[in-house]
Amino acid sequence: MFLDDELFEMCLNADCSITDNIQQLNVDLCTKCETYYKTKIHPNISKKDVKIILDKTFNLWDSFIRMLIKEDDERLKLLAELFKNHSFKKQLLSNTEMARIYDGL
Repeated sequence: MFLDDELFEMCLNADCSITDNIQQLNVDLCTKCETYYKTKIHPNISKKDVKIILDKTFNLWDSFIRMLIKEDDERLKLLAELFKNHSFKKQLLSNTEMARIYDGL
């Protein structure tokens, strides 16, 4: 299963009736993305390849959002809007050190 499919499934199965659950879902989605890109990075990888992996992760997040938007379920559409505004890229690069590293790639 691809990352975007896994993220979609996580939203599909999430209980979003409580605000804390939505916040935890966000943490879980970001953790899944972090695990995805970190497993692909190894000590001998080039900076260019690291940037490609990160950009692919960001693109898969965007794909996951498009999948949510296509659904008829209003709950999923609301999650799409929320996670579109608070994308993995935006959250990751809000860390100044990560932004500096990413910009240096």
